[in-house]
Amino acid sequence: QALFATLGVPAARCLPAVFILNACNAIFVLAQMAFIDRQSKTSPKNLTEVKQGEQSSTDANKSRAEKNEMRVVWYAQPMLRTITIFVGWTAILSNSIYGLFAPRFMGFRQTQLSATYSAAALLMVATQIIFPKLVERIGEHRACVAGILAVGTGIGGQSLIRVQPLHSLLYMINRAGAAVADTSTAALVASSSGSRDARSRNLALLTSTRAAARIFTPLLSSKMFEISCRSKVVPGALPFVTAACFCVAAAPLPLVLRRAEKRSERKIARQQ
Repeated sequence: QALFATLGVPAARCLPAVFILNACNAIFVLAQMAFIDRQSKTSPKNLTEVKQGEQSSTDANKSRAEKNEMRVVWYAQPMLRTITIFVGWTAILSNSIYGLFAPRFMGFRQTQLSATYSAAALLMVATQIIFPKLVERIGEHRACVAGILAVGTGIGGQSLIRVQPLHSLLYMINRAGAAVADTSTAALVASSSGSRDARSRNLALLTSTRAAARIFTPLLSSKMFEISCRSKVVPGALPFVTAACFCVAAAPLPLVLRRAEKRSERKIARQQ
């Protein structure tokens, strides 16, 4: 809105202009996706080759699917959805509630708050770029654990430590950890599914779980923040510390899942 005001747009039309810009951006993305989809379609000349390749790989795919189904741990998906709820809660706290926390207890103005959000978004994008190398080095399960621990440490520490630059550093650790935890959780959901249909269903349920968490966590967080502001001991920290405790408690779950998958793999190897 400030940009449109600088360009001379009347104040009453700045907000509609923002929505129009977002709509144009969405249309551009949809058009780009449609173009990529059209380019990726197989030409008629290659249809015969594709069909032959599909027929030759059918048996291999069936055997691979059977092995994956035997490897699946039944409690993997509920466990990963639980992690998503906790990490999604920290996202609500870091974006919405922090907008109340920082001006009140850190003395942030709108400019500082916006700069913090922008820096955190840039850091999350950079984290996604290095994520494949991280997974290649330590694995998806350990990456998920590291991300969850970073979220818990960052979001709990930022509410308790109110001295700069340590406070902002902990906030950035929280957001970078959330990027790692979200991506690795989705990767674990995909790898813990026995078939393509199960993978699609589980990823859809993961997204639905994350969306459902965003329905009640803002209300819960705002109420906890309101109650915490009346306290004389670290006022305003209650929702952040509570979410941090849940994240730290959930951090070992990916390792539990990995151990269960190894037991399943050893069982399959003995049967063969």
